[in-house]
Amino acid sequence: MKDSLADKNVLVSGACGFIGAHLTERLLAQGASVYALDRPEAFQSRRSDSPRYFPLALDITQALNIAPDTKFDAVYHLAAIASPGVCEQEPAKAFLTNVLGTYNVLRFALKAEAKKVIFLSSAHVYGISPKYMPTAEVHPLALLDNYTTTKVLGERLCSLFYDNHHLPYLTFRLFNSFGPGQPSGYFIPDMIAKAKSGRITLKGREVTKDFIYIDDVVDALIKGAVSDYVGELNIGSGKQTELGYVAKYIADKMGAKIDFDDSKVAGPTRMQADNTRARKILNWEPRTTLEQGLNATIPS
Repeated sequence: MKDSLADKNVLVSGACGFIGAHLTERLLAQGASVYALDRPEAFQSRRSDSPRYFPLALDITQALNIAPDTKFDAVYHLAAIASPGVCEQEPAKAFLTNVLGTYNVLRFALKAEAKKVIFLSSAHVYGISPKYMPTAEVHPLALLDNYTTTKVLGERLCSLFYDNHHLPYLTFRLFNSFGPGQPSGYFIPDMIAKAKSGRITLKGREVTKDFIYIDDVVDALIKGAVSDYVGELNIGSGKQTELGYVAKYIADKMGAKIDFDDSKVAGPTRMQADNTRARKILNWEPRTTLEQGLNATIPS
């Protein structure tokens, strides 16, 4: 399998976001023509001078009329409201963006005769904590809240378009991605921000996540687009890591003090991917250790 989209037409929704920006950079480096779709304001901070970069300032909640004569080899649908908190506070916006937006992207992909749609889902669809770990793709899905419900509905829409219109898709259930450029509101950038102030205070140090570095995520996304596989795959390191370990590593690297609050946290939260299927089908494996990824992410 040639793991490249060189000379291919690729659409990336959410192209200005954390994952979208890293993916777009890699695609351009490979020689793909990238149609970068995002909200108009997002392009104020994320652009490219590449002649193969075509910014599309559009709202996915509206019908997408893009390059009507252009056929696409791959459509990456990354655009979403990814914060569970925002989804709870603004449910109408969450369902409009994450469900109707996904429907609109799939409708466009069908019209553009896309050879593959890559949909980015979340490991949260397994529940927190899942019923067993490491967690495989056959694990029952859980409608925990607005966020997970919209992601499950997005997955079902992909399946619907495949069954009814033969539109190939691959759904990636992403565990805890991290890396340079990740915004606040996620564990690692928030710990780095606290370390900059000189002190980290952490509650729930025994909670575990499955952290996966952004370069390894992008590897999987590209391999997925050139594969023949249709269905769901986990993207995760396959390892559980306690939050206390990550926070202490960041504090030590940045010369900050750390205090652990050992009062009881509400409910168990443990995550660990079974990435066997992705390893086998995509010939993919995480290449970056947690420590290597943290070293690349923590400011020098």
